[in-house]
Amino acid sequence: MVIKKFSVISQKGLTLNKYFYIRIIMTSKLKTFNLALRGIMETGIVAGLAYWGFHTGQNTSMKILLCIGAPLLVFGFWGACDFHNFKKLSEPLRLIQELVLSGLAAIALYSSGQHFLGWTLGAISIIHHILVYLLGEALLK
Repeated sequence: MVIKKFSVISQKGLTLNKYFYIRIIMTSKLKTFNLALRGIMETGIVAGLAYWGFHTGQNTSMKILLCIGAPLLVFGFWGACDFHNFKKLSEPLRLIQELVLSGLAAIALYSSGQHFLGWTLGAISIIHHILVYLLGEALLK
């Protein structure tokens, strides 16, 4: 098998190796995919905690309180923690925080009888966080 290398002219007039150009495009698509995963993960956390709260409450007022309160409590904790001051520990602490909170939401879904959705949310969270570091990004910017 013969692999032919040829150059591609970019919009700025620079000559790029074809494989480098394909790598840039694939990285861009993976970053977009990972951003979509993050949106799905965060939406899943809110929905999972709300679902858990609604099905855990015994009367209507408790269902509504837990349905609204659980996501507010979790995202309040998520937003209240500022790890920028911890220098080298800031990234690992944010990773632990995000994995714990998404894990709690996955467990909440699982314990509410939504086993498939609980496993799916956990898998999405893990895949997202792996892709963040494989793509050379950071959780804190």
